Amino acid sequence: MRQARKLALLGLVGAAVLVAYAGAALALEKVKVTMAATSVNYAPYLVAIDRGYFKDEGFEIEIVFTGGGTATPALISGSQDFSTSGSAAISAILRGAPLRVIFYPWDRIDYQIWATDPTIKTVQDLKGKAIGIISRGDTMEVAIRIVLLRSGMDPNGVSYTPLGFGNARLAAIGAATLPAAILAPIDVDRLKEMGKLGDARMIYDTYDKVKMPLTGLAVSAEALDKDPGRIKHFVRAVAKGLAFSAAFRDRTVDILATYNKGMGRESILATYDHTLATRTEDGSIPEELQTQEATMRAELIGLPKDKVPPLDKIYDFRIAKEVGKELAAEHWKPAP
Repeated sequence: MRQARKLALLGLVGAAVLVAYAGAALALEKVKVTMAATSVNYAPYLVAIDRGYFKDEGFEIEIVFTGGGTATPALISGSQDFSTSGSAAISAILRGAPLRVIFYPWDRIDYQIWATDPTIKTVQDLKGKAIGIISRGDTMEVAIRIVLLRSGMDPNGVSYTPLGFGNARLAAIGAATLPAAILAPIDVDRLKEMGKLGDARMIYDTYDKVKMPLTGLAVSAEALDKDPGRIKHFVRAVAKGLAFSAAFRDRTVDILATYNKGMGRESILATYDHTLATRTEDGSIPEELQTQEATMRAELIGLPKDKVPPLDKIYDFRIAKEVGKELAAEHWKPAP
């Protein structure tokens, strides 16, 4: 009888240990990720949430919607874990911030400059005018600066008006409160659906003219050095999200539609088709594009060329490349 009781007690203890172990194994790390929008450019991250890729890698995601101008200080302070405003992070790195950009889903932008002022017909007409962006130093401002430089103009010859995340830029165009604003095609389609595009007109489309990486993943250098395995799990989830986005057009659009209430599927589909054409092979970008981005950012903040740090102090694509090779070796394919 005693032996039976002892065995029963041991069984209960063993079961309790197994339950505790299973609970620990299932516990997810809660992390905060900043995003400036819910457009197709953010599909790899949003899809990874929807398809459970982050959970598979041990994460529970909290999205914090904010532009790069506020996301980067939050990343530096440690109040956010990951930022998808990689380009804004580069400006901070050039100023000495201990951050790294480790993954880029796309290597081209699809922004458009739209004008409400009837006197603005060309890029040259923007001189002295205010242009609406999301936040200072974000990819929208950099895109405008590149366009102005290529048009032989001073990038500081216009004023940049931060309108924040959300519908503020759309309202500015619809109400013609600013002479011009930079928009994504999905924004334009939304304005058309709302009947608020008015007399606004596009004066410049960057898609075929400006090569620039977008929605890059930025992390703290300390986190990358201290626990690269944790960062690798996060990158695996994003890489899977990118692969699913490329493989399943309609399902990806369905996912994006849940984040863009009131927007027609056709609008998202139109953006999807040309965005996916800019997909990077493994989340890394070539050295030439790395240099271009760092140089532009240095010019933006007035940093002399000889003060720009080496590229490996700005970017670190080792994990992205490792993940790409591993997923290929595993013959991993996204399921519908």
